[in-house]
Amino acid sequence: MATARNTQLDGWRAFAVLGVIWLHWAPREWRGDLPFEIGLFFFLTLTGFLITGGLLRDRARGEATGRPWRKAALRDFFKRRATRILLPCYVAMLFAWLCGAPDLRDHPLPYLTHWVNFHIAMLPSWPSGTAHYWTLAIQVQFYLLWPFIVHSIPKRALAWLFAAMVALAPLTRWLLLHHFPQVHHPGAITSAAADYLGMGALLALAMERGMPAGDQRLARAAGIAAIAYLALYSFEQTGHPLPGLRHFQQSLVALAFAGLISATLRGIRGPLGRALEHPTVQHIGRLSYGLYLFHTPMPLALGFVLPFLWHPALDGPLLAIRLAVFGLASWAAAWLCWRYLEQAPGRRTRQNR
Repeated sequence: MATARNTQLDGWRAFAVLGVIWLHWAPREWRGDLPFEIGLFFFLTLTGFLITGGLLRDRARGEATGRPWRKAALRDFFKRRATRILLPCYVAMLFAWLCGAPDLRDHPLPYLTHWVNFHIAMLPSWPSGTAHYWTLAIQVQFYLLWPFIVHSIPKRALAWLFAAMVALAPLTRWLLLHHFPQVHHPGAITSAAADYLGMGALLALAMERGMPAGDQRLARAAGIAAIAYLALYSFEQTGHPLPGLRHFQQSLVALAFAGLISATLRGIRGPLGRALEHPTVQHIGRLSYGLYLFHTPMPLALGFVLPFLWHPALDGPLLAIRLAVFGLASWAAAWLCWRYLEQAPGRRTRQNR
């Protein structure tokens, strides 16, 4: 629970965002049946862990002073989230709007007010250029609500509350599947994603109460959960989902990611640890938020300035050229986002000295 940035977590951020980008850009025959979308679930679990851990530390410091502290702590939290998350998000929305993202142009209000995940859940297909905003909306909703909960609920009740969040998600998925056929993308509903955030919150609380990083009991549970998730995912992909158990599939991957985060905080050694700390991987990890924001509207933007990328000659094996241009353009946008929007002005000043 140290406040210093964990570089190996940045490595996992890199692999997670690259998986999501590959999911959105690569044709199905290149992707196969691998679950590249789990990068999204990793980010949500990590959000639950990091945000809850920070709020628990703020509460401990505030209560130790013996003076009123909640108002100042909330102000500081929302200020950090606004500058780190919201400003780049709105700039990326403007970019997508300028590129002609159709759903954003037709329905700007849900995007600007961060309840677009409910809007997207009702659409028959994912919107071009803005499909990724469902996860960002869930995170913003979490940021708005969670500080009041963690700072105000009695400490002895926090574990029960976090566990209830985890249990709420499979129940929501069951209800949506059986009683709300108009919801085309049930995973985009906030309560259906509560197990990722809740599992991350449980990990933060357990570590705040003394559980060591890399706890072996959690590692074993996470390993079993990962195997069970892959089994359920395989049944789902082959068209034979297991009734009842299918609704716990995402809760299992959340538990697996909680174990992964715990092991990473202890430190991963060997070839995998070196890969996570490779300079290129670290660079991508630092830019992961910007890459996530800009990679979906980037093909729309390039359609205006480089229309030859859609020439039939670049289909098939030469599609790699098109994807490479997408990647370079998205990297440039992400670097500018990281350099000028995500970092605090004081930090940029120190780096320039």
